[in-house]
Amino acid sequence: MSATFDRTWIWHPAFPEHQLDTAGLLVHFRRQFTVDGEIPACLKIHISADTKYKLYVNHHLVSFGPVKGDQSLWFYDEVDIAPYLQRGSNFVGVHVLRLFCATQFAPSFPRLASGGLYVTVPEDRTYSEHLSSSPLWEAAIDPFVTLRVNEPEDSFLHIYEAHRRQDADCPLDWRPAKILEYKNSTGNAPPWNLSPRLIPPHRVKTTGFAEIHNVQSDLAAEAWRSLLLADRNAEGARPGLRLPPGSRHRFELEIAAHTTAFLGARFLRPRDGGGSSIRLTYAESYEDEPDLYKGERRKAHRRDRTKQLIGPHDFYELQGQTVYPGPQYLEDETRQEAFVPFHYRTFRFIEVEINVGAASELVFQGIDVDAVHYPLDVQATIAAAPATDVVDALWTTSLRTLANCMHDCYEDCPFYEQLQYAMDTRSSALFTYCVAGDDRLARQAIVQLYYSFQPSTGLTASRAPSHRRQVIPHFSLYWICMLGDHWDYFGDARFLAPFAGVIDAILSYFALRVDAELQLVRSDVRRPGIWNYIDWTDAWKPYGSPPVCERTGFSTFTNQMYAHTLNVAARVVGDTLGRHAVASEYRQRAQNITAAVQKHCFDGVFFTDSLASAQADEAPAPPRSQHCQVWAVLSGAVQGRAAQELLRQTMHRTAAGEFVQGSIAMSFYILRALSMAGGSVYDDHFHTIWKAPWLAQLAMGVTTWVEDDIAQRSDCHAWGSVPLYEFVAEVAGVQPAAPGWATIQVRPRLQLYAEFNARVPMRMVDGKTVGLVHVSWKRETRGTGVGSDVRVRIKVEMQDDAARSSVPLYIYLPGQEMITVEGNGRETCFSTSV
Repeated sequence: MSATFDRTWIWHPAFPEHQLDTAGLLVHFRRQFTVDGEIPACLKIHISADTKYKLYVNHHLVSFGPVKGDQSLWFYDEVDIAPYLQRGSNFVGVHVLRLFCATQFAPSFPRLASGGLYVTVPEDRTYSEHLSSSPLWEAAIDPFVTLRVNEPEDSFLHIYEAHRRQDADCPLDWRPAKILEYKNSTGNAPPWNLSPRLIPPHRVKTTGFAEIHNVQSDLAAEAWRSLLLADRNAEGARPGLRLPPGSRHRFELEIAAHTTAFLGARFLRPRDGGGSSIRLTYAESYEDEPDLYKGERRKAHRRDRTKQLIGPHDFYELQGQTVYPGPQYLEDETRQEAFVPFHYRTFRFIEVEINVGAASELVFQGIDVDAVHYPLDVQATIAAAPATDVVDALWTTSLRTLANCMHDCYEDCPFYEQLQYAMDTRSSALFTYCVAGDDRLARQAIVQLYYSFQPSTGLTASRAPSHRRQVIPHFSLYWICMLGDHWDYFGDARFLAPFAGVIDAILSYFALRVDAELQLVRSDVRRPGIWNYIDWTDAWKPYGSPPVCERTGFSTFTNQMYAHTLNVAARVVGDTLGRHAVASEYRQRAQNITAAVQKHCFDGVFFTDSLASAQADEAPAPPRSQHCQVWAVLSGAVQGRAAQELLRQTMHRTAAGEFVQGSIAMSFYILRALSMAGGSVYDDHFHTIWKAPWLAQLAMGVTTWVEDDIAQRSDCHAWGSVPLYEFVAEVAGVQPAAPGWATIQVRPRLQLYAEFNARVPMRMVDGKTVGLVHVSWKRETRGTGVGSDVRVRIKVEMQDDAARSSVPLYIYLPGQEMITVEGNGRETCFSTSV
């Protein structure tokens, strides 16, 4: 059998795969060709790169990508470039960011052993000769830029750039690209396992700055305001500011709310760069000097300008005319010089420092800001009274936080890590289902975490994709919970079926560690490469788990979460695959674990963090945690009135400082336990629970929810967007009653607000929501002044006419039997008393 080869990837022929002073290098590719005839109506190319690319056609940024992948799944984009072509000469440029594979830098960006650029034209032979990967492409390594590895604020991204002016006789060294040849027969394949992009293109929106502060310049502050706060969408070119030779300028820019955006600082190209430079420092807040050793920030009000801006920075030294021609991505590069950082930046504030060389003046034309996110199409709306302002603030801040943590993947925090962790993603995905009915990013996340499974540990990675593997056993359980959520909201058995083997393997990891005597899971506490993180609390520093668990080897939380997840897995495996015997086995395991927790981890009043006997012997005894009471309810170890009383006591003691308090990350599960316990315990605590930390954060001027209110490392973390779920699924009470919204339940909590109006999307199919559920009510006091009557209106709008009469609606109102409504499309009204 003759061998065949894949020759669809090209690369720079002399790329060095390691340098000490940079996390990687930027590489330019260019191709010029002539269009003699008519421009095609559509010309789709497939493009990818290792590690990231930006595609320019005739000085227009057309596409950027690929979506983060790894060796299991590497994505390419299909891009129609026809709208950007012209008769005659055409220029195509690709700017590639290549992060070195053989370093630990930039763990947020997976990459393979070799850099590469992939370009094919699958449907047009003529243009394939022009554009597909070949030595006709030219490549040049950018000699001016390093990706900084000396930034104390940056342990994960390493995307911040330092551009240094080179010698006058150092233009770009263009060379014919090298074809990368990979055998693709007899079981061999290229290293990149290519897949079409699974999520829609990002949404890019032009925006601008809202304020300028602390101007230090010989030029008037108003001149800076006129330039930097101008509307970019307004007609007319910005004239720019003339900065005298040798001058120094410093100011701070504020955007209306925390954002992620592509930036571009523009200048008229000086005759001689001559030491002129700009430095951009990005910050989420004004603050005092942090304790980076302890990982603690010293933040108060985010706009307190008596403090300082602290964060990572970019540095750009202008090249001037001496080293032109450059890559020619932008229009009129002979006249303009722009610093455009390759990756998007995250910020609420930017400190700008411009130093002008002594040789010539510098004309500054401003900073462009293009906000970029996953295209989250929010369908849900909420309105409530009283406390309208509070509800609006909780809702809009939560939406903004969620959007800022959605790009290539769900991200824990865009400012520091941009990593897709299973715990964080489980919450973010569920919030997305509630407000948009969209599962495209969630499906990708589920698949990527699935591919991270390794038989050597029996667990998925805590985060994926990533260049640096990390394992947290609980996060594999969160991944299984993600599958349960997806089954509830989308009912897609075909999608979930392939994951059954890994579900069983993860559960076996815990089952194999069940102690023969106690029948409790014993944790791996000293095995390298395992981190038994639970939550960020002051009492559990530095590793996020109770010290008593390491001493005993037994964690109550681990056993409770394992039992809870066994029940989730039983539902998924039993329903999706019909494997009822396996489901029954999982439920039996959960019962056994729950019984062991009740026997060994309960002191008669509360659940202890480890063995009750071990904690009783310690002096002073470790405090109880809110976590183990909450997960006792979620795991089924306590139910009914006993669960309600346990949670009431827990909430009281936690507020009094007697129990270790769950962080913002754990708040979703606290609220789930309050709901699951039944009775009035959820309603009784609903308004109080938002006071800290959510309303307290708003009082500190945040525009997105912080990662945690102890260390306050990041000011944007989507696990804090819990209000999205609570207002939709609990207050409005709209949830799927059968997988994939085959039936709908509405269980409104009428006592929480006198007036309420919600619109809730069902699942999305082919980019469109299949239906919307409207719930509203208004409370009216009876004439006697005793009690209230509530008029409730519920309407289901199905987009498909055939579905309108086939989706049963189950309505639960206080003091009434369940009401079943067959057929939808009309408003159904009810009266009840509260």
